[in-house]
Amino acid sequence: MKNILLTSYFAGTTEYFKKFISNFDLKNKDILFIDTASNVEEYTRYVSEAHEALSNLNYIVSRLDVAHSNILESRTKIENANIIYIAGGNTFYLLEKLKELKLDRVLINKINSGTPYVGESAGAIILAPNITYIQKLDDPSFAPNLKDYSGLGVFDFSVLPHYLDIPFQEETKYIFDNFHDQLKLVPINNHETLSILNDKLINN
Repeated sequence: MKNILLTSYFAGTTEYFKKFISNFDLKNKDILFIDTASNVEEYTRYVSEAHEALSNLNYIVSRLDVAHSNILESRTKIENANIIYIAGGNTFYLLEKLKELKLDRVLINKINSGTPYVGESAGAIILAPNITYIQKLDDPSFAPNLKDYSGLGVFDFSVLPHYLDIPFQEETKYIFDNFHDQLKLVPINNHETLSILNDKLINN
C-alpha cells in the first residue's frame, strides 16, 4: 500500500505536503531526511530550504547521507523511519550509492509497507522503472560504477521534474519531446506535486 508525495521543489509545495501528511495518524513528527543526491551539486540551497520548511512545520529532521554511512546504520534508519524524505540532486549518483549498500530493496519494501515517502526531484525520479531518460538533466558521469540504470520501479511511470522551469527549460523540453512516446512520462513543474494515497494516483 503505497503513500507517496512527488515534488520538484519541496519548499515551494509545502501546502501540498501538509495536505498529504494529514492523511496519516502518525505517532510522532520524526522524518528521515536523505540528502545524498546533493553531494555532487554546486547549488544545494534547495536542501537547506526543505530542511528549514520541515523544521518550521515542527518536524524533527534526522539527516542521513548514505554515501558516508555504513549499510547497517542506513538500513536500520530506513527500516525504522516514520516518514522518509529524499532530496534532489544527481539521480545517477543517488541511485549508485543506494545500490552499493543494497538499500534500493530496503526502500522498496519500506514504501510498499505504506510508510509515507516524499521524493523531491531526484528522490522522485529514482522510483521510476528506469532513469536513463533523465541524462539530459543529470550527468551520469558522477556515478561511474552504476552499470544498471534500473530504478526502484515503485510505479510504472517516470516523473519529469522542473518541467519548463528556469533554468531547466531546454533540458526538460528535450526530455519530454524525446521520451513521452516511449515512456509513461509525467511532467511536473516547481509548483506542482503528484501524490499516491493507498496506491491511488492523485494529481495536485
